[in-house]
Amino acid sequence: MDEQKKSFDEVTEEYDRLHNIPIDITDSITHPAFVAGVQNHTVGIKVIRGEPCTLVTGFRKAIFNFFVMLYLAGPALIIPFWAYHEGNWWFLFGIPVASIVTPLLAQRKGNGIGGLSLLACIVFWFAAGIHNYFTFFSLCILWGYMFFQIAESTQNDYALQLLMEKPELFARAIAEKRIIVIKKRT
Repeated sequence: MDEQKKSFDEVTEEYDRLHNIPIDITDSITHPAFVAGVQNHTVGIKVIRGEPCTLVTGFRKAIFNFFVMLYLAGPALIIPFWAYHEGNWWFLFGIPVASIVTPLLAQRKGNGIGGLSLLACIVFWFAAGIHNYFTFFSLCILWGYMFFQIAESTQNDYALQLLMEKPELFARAIAEKRIIVIKKRT
């Protein structure tokens, strides 16, 4: 059995390919190649310093801020009216649930929170009605999660769009080591 021993680089490359680990191509990509890669979904970015919203400006930043306000301030404006309507001040605990706790969970736990809260909302709504605590708090979780995910997706999409549209922003973000450009494995 004459098997050739693989080098460390070959083993690492095979492992990365099997586990679909993207390749960092930040140092070797040009802006036109970046734009072409994003358009055919073979290239993406990862923000390593700051948030993607720091790259976003203008009207796009206003849209992103609107979605952030929907999950941060929306519950503080809407829930007191519902609590007053129901005559139940326990519903006010939905404010921190929707605007603080749920976004923190969404950042750490991912998509499971949204699916679970949607399922809980539907089950509690049919089983106990809209005036139930469990239904109300599952709606609060669903609200916070949904608008957090919309805001997160919006900032990532807008950052990518601006990097594609503005070569100087792309060059500055790479020079300041704010982003890395990754080649997705197919």
